[in-house]
Amino acid sequence: MITMTGRAIRRWWPLFVLPTCFAFALGFVVPLVMGIYLSFTEFTTITDAEFVGLKNYVRAFQDPDFLHALLFTLTFTIVTTILINVAAFFVAYMFTKAMRGAKLFRSVFFMPNLIGGIVLG
Repeated sequence: MITMTGRAIRRWWPLFVLPTCFAFALGFVVPLVMGIYLSFTEFTTITDAEFVGLKNYVRAFQDPDFLHALLFTLTFTIVTTILINVAAFFVAYMFTKAMRGAKLFRSVFFMPNLIGGIVLG
């Protein structure tokens, strides 16, 4: 049985979804596609762009400074992601146990998330 709320949702969902999809496309998809296109071009002047294909990528991967920065960034990303998730799992597991002062610890732990919203309000 479909309620009135279910019918309204089925009828009006595009009205709520389309603006979000438009904003996502405008703010993420369009700049992504433009950035990929521009990575295949070379600018001689601000108004003159020449399509050079993979030449920019070949040049970047032959640069030792770029390779060092790329390796450092990948290593940093992998290590911090693993450490942050392990630490977060450990803290979440600690606070699910019944222990003395758990509510105080939860409040202190969550307080920095509230401060920004309070200041903004």
